[in-house]
Amino acid sequence: MTKERLNEIIKLKREVEQLREKLRELNYGDNETIVTDRVRGSMAQFPYLPRSFTLVGCEQMSEECIRKRDAVGKKISDKYHELYGRIDEAIDFIQGIDDSDVRQILTYKYIDGLIWEQIGQCMNYGTSSVRLKHDKFIKSIND
Repeated sequence: MTKERLNEIIKLKREVEQLREKLRELNYGDNETIVTDRVRGSMAQFPYLPRSFTLVGCEQMSEECIRKRDAVGKKISDKYHELYGRIDEAIDFIQGIDDSDVRQILTYKYIDGLIWEQIGQCMNYGTSSVRLKHDKFIKSIND
């Protein structure tokens, strides 16, 4: 696992959230949409005053539209699972580290997305101490 792969986790997590939102927008699995319309009419009897009526109902999607939506949803879902698998690999790598401090630093930095100052506060270390421990570990795995 390289520093670049670890840095990629934060970007992958953002992309996973975007894909999750796209799936939610598609209403993946929902074949009906709620529609609203307004019509004008008049009273049936004198004085025949014009009125507006609001109609609410469900519109069935056509089979072709459902197929297209499901195909797009499948592509998004496949990409979501692929990215989540890559994130899971990185998390497994971090959890497999023996040194508790390094494991916490990497978790805060790459999984939680905290900055060095926040990591130092969480661990009661100075910012430079946290960064030095991180850099020392990254250098050791790259050698």
